[in-house]
Amino acid sequence: MKYLVLLTDGMSDLKIEKLGGKTIMQYANTPNMDYIAKNGVGGFIKTTPDGYYPGSDICNLTMMGFDPTKYYSGRSPLEAGSSGIDLGPNDMSFRCNLVTLDGDIMEDNSAHHVTNETGAKSVDALNEIFAGEGVEFHKGLGFRNLMVMRDVDFDLTTTAPHDIMGQSIKEHLPTGKGAERLIDIMQRSNKIFADGGYERANGVWFWGEGTRPSMPLFKDLYGLTSSVVAAVDLIRGIGKFAGMEIIDVPGATGFIDTNFEGNAEYALKAFETSDYVFLHVEAADEAGHMGVIEEKIKAVENIDSRMCPILLEGMKKFGDFRILVSPDHPTPVELRTHVAEPVPAIIYGTGVNPDENTKYDEFMTPSFFIEEGYKIADFFLKSTVING
Repeated sequence: MKYLVLLTDGMSDLKIEKLGGKTIMQYANTPNMDYIAKNGVGGFIKTTPDGYYPGSDICNLTMMGFDPTKYYSGRSPLEAGSSGIDLGPNDMSFRCNLVTLDGDIMEDNSAHHVTNETGAKSVDALNEIFAGEGVEFHKGLGFRNLMVMRDVDFDLTTTAPHDIMGQSIKEHLPTGKGAERLIDIMQRSNKIFADGGYERANGVWFWGEGTRPSMPLFKDLYGLTSSVVAAVDLIRGIGKFAGMEIIDVPGATGFIDTNFEGNAEYALKAFETSDYVFLHVEAADEAGHMGVIEEKIKAVENIDSRMCPILLEGMKKFGDFRILVSPDHPTPVELRTHVAEPVPAIIYGTGVNPDENTKYDEFMTPSFFIEEGYKIADFFLKSTVING
């Protein structure tokens, strides 16, 4: 049996008046995902445990079958793992976003999506400033970079920049033990942007702090060889710590201009060595954070028209197979941030008896509800018959 998870990051949404009271998923033209819904089963997954923030770190751990209440130690350590950055027992990592500030207002959490070249230039400049201080900056993709602080004893609370767009940063600066030093580094860092030359980036923002995680291998938990196809360092990092093969796709950007077809094709190729493939697509989430309805509709329709036909045809060639399609969390386009509502999921393939649903959206009649979200892996992988 071959198992595919198509993780459509941030795809689910709320009803939008401009769309006649429909959600993005209801409004978008998605015949292929509707085919999966019609010929499979639909239900909902609670991906965010009570008391946790609905971040992509928590929710993707959940969707891969890892209990975040046991294994989560922060977002940035997962990204650090993807980049091969070793963290010692007293080291702490942070996501370092390049941002656009309008005075003290968080105008854009991505500095309007700066290029990789500008991201790298910023990291180089920051490392020059902080050389010898036990502070390191590491390059990522575009606005997504990392900072590591060596040998510290911090107990901090930070805020994700995409949660405060349009708000004053003064109310959302780091708090707790070590906050003063972190704020000082942030203020000193922002000086590199004074003369321009970094596109629309004029500041940095630290968040997603954490220490090295300790988690089991996917194969030890579920008995399957596995791969991850993702452009985003966070997802690749989870895969690395879980012992999964990390697949690189040419042209995969982690944005709305990604190589949709290539992602699907490389996911299918990964089954040559893997029984389970986790295919992560970021496009809808980014469009949600941008707050642009048309771009999110386009992202969802691109997933459906440019990925799903390839995946559906390719999976059938394996004989016995299952496909799970689900977001990790909603990213409502009118809120521009994540919410903790359960996500709609559909499962199709061998041993799956169709239910009454004919369309994939947030208002399906549920044939299942996974209260402890990480148990979706057991349900998807170990159920002999689904909806029997």
